Amino acid sequence: MILWISLMICHNYVNISEEELPSQYFYHYFKKYSNNINQYYEVCKSRDYPHNTDSNILNICGKLVSHLKTNYENLNDCDLKHHHCNFLSLWIYEQLVEKFKGDSSTIIRIYGGFKLILSDIFNGSSEPEASECLRDVHLLTSNNWKKRKDLYDYCVDYDEIIKKSPSSYDECKTYEKYLKDISLLYEKFNELYIPEYNIKNPDFYGKCNSYNPVSMLRELNCEKKFPDYPKAKADEPGPGLLATTPFTAQKSDSTNTYGNVLLGVVATSMTSGMIFKVNKILIKTYQHYKLFNNLFAIQINSK
Repeated sequence: MILWISLMICHNYVNISEEELPSQYFYHYFKKYSNNINQYYEVCKSRDYPHNTDSNILNICGKLVSHLKTNYENLNDCDLKHHHCNFLSLWIYEQLVEKFKGDSSTIIRIYGGFKLILSDIFNGSSEPEASECLRDVHLLTSNNWKKRKDLYDYCVDYDEIIKKSPSSYDECKTYEKYLKDISLLYEKFNELYIPEYNIKNPDFYGKCNSYNPVSMLRELNCEKKFPDYPKAKADEPGPGLLATTPFTAQKSDSTNTYGNVLLGVVATSMTSGMIFKVNKILIKTYQHYKLFNNLFAIQINSK
């Protein structure tokens, strides 16, 4: 059975609103995923690494093992085949950083324990390469790891991002801030782009290098596009889904940074420049999960 994440990411988002970004789908999926993860808790305790009986660590490990056993083959056959393991590794590392803050030694040892568990499970199996889906930790242990992650997410999401555009002045200014912050990452592109990703996928490196949003910024003029803003402002209840801005968000969860900035906005690029369309229908991600749960009888834990 092809699971719902494979359908969402690999098969043109079947029955899914186009308002989400690939990285956001993926990270929110891992956050909510609960498909039989507890059956892997014992194997997750089998290796000696710090906190291997901690409920949060067991939960992360169980998600990791269950996901790869269930979805690896399907995801490795789709358009994101070069990216889904990178997403997985970045999400796992992000969860450990959030839990253990600056304790890099503990983070590295737990991450390494996860890799050993995957090796135990998949070596000798029909999918031995799945054990390598969790990337080497040295790729991620940089002081700039979060900026590296944000840059990578942006590049994978780029095809959707260029369709996005604000439907109000406030959203326009937030969108402008987002593009400016991304452009700052491009000032240090070669430093921030993970070198091993370039080695494994040089074509994507070239594409990512060309995605600098400076040209989009030149086309964006919020005051011109929303000349009635001062009058309309008095009638607006307040900021909407685009209230979260990059670099100012305090939480490290990726669904609370760049992804939220672009949630309800659709744009079209034309030869005469960029024109903007309003997309008024916003569907929360958990509603998508409920739909696929009903269609494919996959139990999703929404807590």
